[in-house]
Amino acid sequence: MMRDYEAVFITSADLNSEEQAELLDRVRGFVARFDGQIRREYFWGRRKLAYPIKKKDYGIYHLWYLSGDGAMLEELERQFGYSEQVIRAQIIKVEDWESAAAKFESLVELKPAEEASEEEKVEEDDDSDAVETEEESTKTNED
Repeated sequence: MMRDYEAVFITSADLNSEEQAELLDRVRGFVARFDGQIRREYFWGRRKLAYPIKKKDYGIYHLWYLSGDGAMLEELERQFGYSEQVIRAQIIKVEDWESAAAKFESLVELKPAEEASEEEKVEEDDDSDAVETEEESTKTNED
């Protein structure tokens, strides 16, 4: 029985574009091998992790909406677990992938990959400033 799933997975930010493309093609192959379908793919971009995972501070986020059976889901989870290139993955069942995708699109402003990579560099600089500002404000409040 075909069910709809939402898969969020984080790949290592150390991968170059060829390695990233190869990994995504491999995942697409697993889905196709079990007669599953990828309904929609979102490239969420390179982001700072909330906490280090496998000694990594940054990861590349992907969100996919899939349809398939339990065998596809088990194989996908197994492959994510074996891959050193995937640092974290979570797959959940959704009732309707189209409404889930629409909700995601309404919550997150998606940008072309070129713009996202330029803004990440700016955000990294801004993040360090924000930390200093928070620390300074804490010191000011303590005085």
